[in-house]
Amino acid sequence: MIQAPPFPLSIEGIDASFLSGALEREIHGFQSERIGEDRGMLGEIYKLTLDVDDAGPSSIVAKFASQREQSLDSAKRGGTHERELRCYDELLSLTPIATPDLYACWYDGQSAEYLILQELIDFDESIDQINGISIPEAKLVIQEIAGLHAFWWKNQALEDLPWLPRLDDNRRRTNLPTVTRLGWESLRNVLSEQELDPPSVSADALAGKIDNLLCTISDNERTLVHSDLRADNLLFSQTGDSVVIVDWQGCCTAPPVFDLTYFLIQSLTIDDRRENEEKLLDYYAQALSNRGVRLAKDVIYEIYTGSILYGLAIACAIPLINEIKVPRVRDLATSMASRSLAGLSDHGISLL
Repeated sequence: MIQAPPFPLSIEGIDASFLSGALEREIHGFQSERIGEDRGMLGEIYKLTLDVDDAGPSSIVAKFASQREQSLDSAKRGGTHERELRCYDELLSLTPIATPDLYACWYDGQSAEYLILQELIDFDESIDQINGISIPEAKLVIQEIAGLHAFWWKNQALEDLPWLPRLDDNRRRTNLPTVTRLGWESLRNVLSEQELDPPSVSADALAGKIDNLLCTISDNERTLVHSDLRADNLLFSQTGDSVVIVDWQGCCTAPPVFDLTYFLIQSLTIDDRRENEEKLLDYYAQALSNRGVRLAKDVIYEIYTGSILYGLAIACAIPLINEIKVPRVRDLATSMASRSLAGLSDHGISLL
């Protein structure tokens, strides 16, 4: 259940008394540690290590809205903060995939501020998006998202939720091209400084192409998608046999292959993606078919190639929501842009 304000807006506002009431446990104190700061995640995320006497979890996650002005403005335009809370509260609890347990959450519709208290997932921190994930890890994720996509496939209940947009909803058509327009020159500068050769397309022209992508791709049968499905938002278990998907602020309804495209382009190295792309598309089609959803190969390919540009728009957002001078943030922006541009080139798609 999403609770109304007031609530703490930053880690400084949290105390043991608040946590005791929110978690309905006796919390004597806690220590906090910032996490995820350089992974392109939206919001400010903290690990809280709790001083408790009971047998409940001794560590949890607290997630706040980012205090960066551009990030809050983007959240207001796109409704992304409310979306994540409602997705956890109303949809993911019904969905047969692994997600963190939600303990409590708050949202202020006027300011787009929010607070989430949720389960801390123990994960393999050696897996890194910039380095790229392995093919077995990619197949593990594909099985997970096939479960998500098949469960909500063509479900009319999703279309009736006012907070859950289609891919071509006006909120997304306003927010994503705006982010692209605002972030493209900063991203071009990052690429140039890395001695890469970014295309000379203008910010306005690129934003127009993103808008066209949203409208064109959305004109297909839809399901619930994550829409920021990349390795930094995936928590692989230490044993390598399971994965948990986090950071659901971009959830919407879209063709299922839209999620797959972004995942493969952004989570594999360029060489691994080129070598395994067709096999992984077939693997996904079979995973869907095993769950009763059959998509023709030509339809999968058409949506796949038509969705590649989306990753470049998200790369444009990196300088807006994170400090681009942080080395890993720069590396992440460079990686995301380079992989998107390589995918476009490989499939004969020009931005000029």
